Parts: sequence; structure tokens; C-alpha cells
Amino acid sequence: MAVHGQQNDFLQRLKYVEVDDCGDVRAPFPAKLLRALKNLKGVTVDRCKSLEEVFELGEADEGSSEEKELPLLSSLTELRLSCLPELKCIWKGPSRHVSLQSLNRLNLESLNNLTFIFTPSLARSLSKLEVLFINNCGELKHIIREEDGEREIIPESPGQDGQASPINVEKEIVLPNLKELSLKQLSSIVRFSFGWCDYFLFPRLEKLKVHQCPKLTTKFATTPDGSMSAQSEVSEVDEDSSINREWNRYNGWKEDGDSCL
Repeated sequence: MAVHGQQNDFLQRLKYVEVDDCGDVRAPFPAKLLRALKNLKGVTVDRCKSLEEVFELGEADEGSSEEKELPLLSSLTELRLSCLPELKCIWKGPSRHVSLQSLNRLNLESLNNLTFIFTPSLARSLSKLEVLFINNCGELKHIIREEDGEREIIPESPGQDGQASPINVEKEIVLPNLKELSLKQLSSIVRFSFGWCDYFLFPRLEKLKVHQCPKLTTKFATTPDGSMSAQSEVSEVDEDSSINREWNRYNGWKEDGDSCL
């Protein structure tokens, strides 16, 4: 019992984990371990050729009452994943008892089997996300995918002339602190979200980069108050999707590699 208590104490104090070049690891954070990591702040996983998932979430009713006091991953501020050729999902299992309320930075690179990143319930919790970089994820189709059994109304998308049209509050999702968004070499990405809300608002965005996303239907446009919005057409590819486009709050849009960032 003393040893078990010492292990739990160590895990509860652990703040940063780096997993690098571990060939046989398939799931570095099983559910039982994850429940003990209450103060986990930073995770880096790189060059693990067999890894298929990062966080195993388990069921919502698992664990002791004490373990269930805080949502899983509620202290995580930074997540970096790269060169994981077999990664199929970042979080496996029900995500309704998970909160990314502290996540500040997410970097994803060379994840060739990943098809989506967030569920709607996870996306709703991203109140502190400031930086989202996604690069060279060839099978990524959507950033947000609807959860099984969850149905939301998908808004119409009438945006015109680079100005986003007004839309009902209940049909939009706001990432209030997102400052940098980079989408590069995503050959399969179609929409920002699928089967859920397709209107997103980034009121504090300062830098946006969209490079080599030829199938993207999501259109980025500024609102009258200077915020950036993302709004998806159901079947129409954005006419600018094949162009390397960059935007910042101070200089506006640049195309075809004339960097403004």
C-alpha cells in the first residue's frame, strides 16, 4: 500500500512527459495512468512508429470519486505530436469527461493516419488555446468531427466579398484566445468541422497561414469588427484553397508565398 501511495504521489506531481523513439509503444497514456496525472502540463511524443493513440480515456464512470473530481487533462497546457505514422486518434474513448480548458498550444506534424483532431465536446473546452499548428497530415479530413449520437444544426454559409455574414450565436463556436493558426500540407482536409457547427470565430487571431490544402471548402473571412471567421461550404472547394495564403491582423492577406508573418 505504501509503494502504491508513493507511485500515486509521484504521478500526481508529474508535470512534463516526453516520449521519443519508442518503437513498440502503442498507447503511452492508458486510462488508469491518465486519471492519476492530475497536474500534467506538457506532453511531447515523437518518432514512435507503432503508436496508434495517445490518450486512452476510459469510461466516464471509471475511477474513484476523488479521481473524478477534476476532468481528465484539465491541466494540460502544451501538446506536441510528430512523426507518428500509425497514429489513428489522439484521444480514444468518450471525451465528455475530458476538458482541454488549459490547453495553450497544440503542434501536430507528420501524422499520416490521423483523420480528425477534436470532438465537439473537446472543441467547446478550448477557451485558452492560443496556437494551433498542423503540418503534413495527409489523411486529415476535418479538425472537428461529430461524436457518435450527437447531432447539431449545421449553419448555412452565405459569406460574400471577404466579409462574414451574421449568424445565430447558437450555430457558432468561438475560440476566444486563438492567436496563431497554421494549416500546411493537408492534402485531404475538406472542412474545419464535419457533422457539427460550421461557423467559427477567432476574435483575437493575429496570424493565419493556409498552404497546400487543395480540397479545403472552409472560407476564411474578416468580420466587420476585425475578427477572423471560418465558414464551410458543403460541396464547393474554396477558390483560394490551392493558393498559399497568409494573413495577419496588421497587413491583411498575402498570397503565393509573399510572407507577411
